Amino acid sequence: MDKRIISGAAALLVFSSVTAGCNEKKKPVPSDDTGVFESESSEPLFREYTDEDFREINIPLTYKDNAPPMEIGCIDISGFDFGEKVPVCNKEEFAEEYYTNRFESYNGTPVYNWKSFAGKSVKGYSNKCYVWNGKCYIYVTYECFEYADWSLYSCDLSGSSLKEIYSWTAKDLDERCYRNVFFSEGSMFFTYYGKDGNIPTAAAKRLDLETAEITTLYEAATKDISIWLNADDSGNAELQEYHNVSEIPTVIYKYDSDKDEFVKEKETEVPEGKIMASNSFNGVYSCLIKPEHGHRYDLVNDYYRVKTSVTTGRIVYADEKLAILYNNVKLHIYDLEKMEHCFLDISDLGSSMAMYDGKLFIGCRSNEIRMPVYCMIPELGITYPIVEEGIYSDIRATADGVTFNEISRQENVIRSGAVRVDENGEIQEEYSVMGENGGVSYVYAGGYSNQYDKIDKIYTVKMK
Repeated sequence: MDKRIISGAAALLVFSSVTAGCNEKKKPVPSDDTGVFESESSEPLFREYTDEDFREINIPLTYKDNAPPMEIGCIDISGFDFGEKVPVCNKEEFAEEYYTNRFESYNGTPVYNWKSFAGKSVKGYSNKCYVWNGKCYIYVTYECFEYADWSLYSCDLSGSSLKEIYSWTAKDLDERCYRNVFFSEGSMFFTYYGKDGNIPTAAAKRLDLETAEITTLYEAATKDISIWLNADDSGNAELQEYHNVSEIPTVIYKYDSDKDEFVKEKETEVPEGKIMASNSFNGVYSCLIKPEHGHRYDLVNDYYRVKTSVTTGRIVYADEKLAILYNNVKLHIYDLEKMEHCFLDISDLGSSMAMYDGKLFIGCRSNEIRMPVYCMIPELGITYPIVEEGIYSDIRATADGVTFNEISRQENVIRSGAVRVDENGEIQEEYSVMGENGGVSYVYAGGYSNQYDKIDKIYTVKMK
């Protein structure tokens, strides 16, 4: 992990005044009315701008049929057989307890036909994928509503040599792993819940993709806290510790790869306001700060501070010469060399995006709308569809290109009322009974269903 992400908030404390971050050593002298300071030092030249310092340019999107020179690979895993497992809720010794008691507290109604699930296996499906170091890693879950056993598979980029490298199964109903796993820097991070005696516990764990070894990075009793593990804006592991006592604020931890542990993040409040988003590109760590007495965000890094026109959003890209922000509707491009503020309406293109080789890859308006993934030259507005219409997810930049997934919607349904079950445990129909007035009334087999996204294809993009 880039340690600038850990130390970035502390570094921003020096920005309480514009010259405080680069004063005595730089001997700044204003060169003109642009806010640029000349310096005799080799340290980065710090500049301050307002949005009015930039010439505004509205760039319309121009769609092209052909694509820029790139190599697009596809790993088709839709036909992979990940086998079957009997998840913990379907095991003979736990099925009655789960479907009549725990499921009722979870869903509000018991499952009267619980015997049809006892001993029943479920097929594994591909939940998440990650391309790293010449291999594709596939996280496979065996669904049982809020429970899920899982396995991790690997294959080469041609889609062959499928191999299970790790498998996890709950021992009892108190054990579970939540599905919000994510991959970063050759590892898979996940949360585990269990019990230490009668005390519920939660842990954040890391699985090394090369060795398949598990390391516990964080562990705590969950009586007074809950945790959430995710990736921050820079794609690094972040752990949020929520306290059930209202006066104790949320504690945020960042994963430190050198120490192989979660480190408590330093205070994110700065003298001018609050950090709303952050990201790091090419060694440049940048933050969006909401001023204490204003609503427009400031973009700050070691090279400049720009009082932008955005009031919400995130950093798509930022270095010493260029910054790209997204406010959920428009793309805002600040060119620090040309002193131009370009904006593009990309509301029809999606919100999942990644920058690579000066190109913006963008798509995924929702998990139900079929649309292409696009490659855009941001400063020109030229936009190319690079794949046919489909449902895609998880566009991300890697060391040597861009990856994204094609998905399909799946549904898991459970009925909890009066139903007819055949000898294989399959539900065939609902019972119906005669009403008092000679009519037919139907006994509704109430229940629960959840939808999930199954990954069918993994795309890799490399620029030629």
